[in-house]
Amino acid sequence: MSQPTATNPAPNYVQVDPNVLGLPVNESDVPRFYTDLKNILIAINHNLQEFMAVTTADLATAGTNQQALDQSVSALESNMNRVMATIPTLAGHTGGASTRAPKLSSPAKFDGSDKNKAVSFRVAVTHYLRTLYPNATADKQVAFIISCLEGKAHDWLEPSLEQDVVQNTPVPWLHDVGQFWVQFNALWNVANKTENFRAKFKALKQTKSVQEYHKDFQMYGQNLGYNDVSMRDFFYDGLTVKIKEMLMAQDFDHAADTVTLSILADKALKIDQRLEQFQAQTKSSGSSSNAGPSGSKSSTSPSAAAPTGTAREKLSVGEKVYTIVDGKARKGTIAAISKNSKGKNVPTIKWNDGSSEETTFNTIKKDSHPIVVASPAPQLAKGSGPGPMDLDSVGKGKKPIICNTCGGKGHYASACPSKPYSGQGAEISEEESENEDL
Repeated sequence: MSQPTATNPAPNYVQVDPNVLGLPVNESDVPRFYTDLKNILIAINHNLQEFMAVTTADLATAGTNQQALDQSVSALESNMNRVMATIPTLAGHTGGASTRAPKLSSPAKFDGSDKNKAVSFRVAVTHYLRTLYPNATADKQVAFIISCLEGKAHDWLEPSLEQDVVQNTPVPWLHDVGQFWVQFNALWNVANKTENFRAKFKALKQTKSVQEYHKDFQMYGQNLGYNDVSMRDFFYDGLTVKIKEMLMAQDFDHAADTVTLSILADKALKIDQRLEQFQAQTKSSGSSSNAGPSGSKSSTSPSAAAPTGTAREKLSVGEKVYTIVDGKARKGTIAAISKNSKGKNVPTIKWNDGSSEETTFNTIKKDSHPIVVASPAPQLAKGSGPGPMDLDSVGKGKKPIICNTCGGKGHYASACPSKPYSGQGAEISEEESENEDL
């Protein structure tokens, strides 16, 4: 019932009690009885009129309120439609793409050739099913797992599948995911995995990047029972000397009470990344310094092509040269320079023993102590015999000069050109490139 207002005053009901109306006892009471009955009926009628007026007013008010409510609902719907139309614009028209579920790759199949991959396979399959098919039945989950097996891992299931599918004799563990993994682990899990990991963990050293070392460290160190301090010390001991030097240079105390394994690993990873960046920058700057103005490699002179500190002298026809063969110097003269099939300059050497050979510039060096080859004795004229001095030398057994260092003839050991090149000097550096300008 609505509250009284100026337009809708409170109803004025008449109090009446029909129970006070008594039946007439004699004829004199009949007029009074009808008078009282009339008054009661008039009061009841008055009260009904008052009630009907209030009810009519309430219905009118309810109708007005309902109309206002309908208008509010219509306005709210219009506002919601405008908001929904604005959302794609605010999101850069990506509303459709954002509602698309991410696509997961199917787990890699397991063939049983490497038991170390069994745990990773189980984790991948379980995560895939739990994410995409959380309500799948046990039979469907087992069927999917079986579809991811191949090779020896699938051959192991053939007898049980034949019994369950072909012979229609149920195999309980083929219809229960937990029991299926029990059977799988019994056959494909690595025996004594913890002890194998413990041995690998104790022998683990950083041989590649810190990231690779950290990955192996976490894999082998799990479930071994070491506390964080021991794991931190093990990790530090396995780092390379270079990383340890950088930690020391930064005044980083790995054994401090506040340093955990995670803090030490993060620090080592950052150092390794910075070293890689520095090496990449150094390599790029070194290659750019060897390039000409247009970015191409310069090939103007032998000294430009040779590494720093190993500049080669320019050799030409007639130069005295030598090479080291079995630790001994072999001497000769450049007789000619020509181009080979690849278009590179190659020298032809006439050796002191009379033989000639085409070789490469990086196998010969300029001879600063050439052997002076004695001129051959003039031939005697026909019919003339030896001179008096020749007769004196006959039979006296003069021995040729032989070097005690290289075994060559015509010089002593003190003047041997191969003396400074004994030992390591007998090896020609692989970094010496051919001189294409010769």
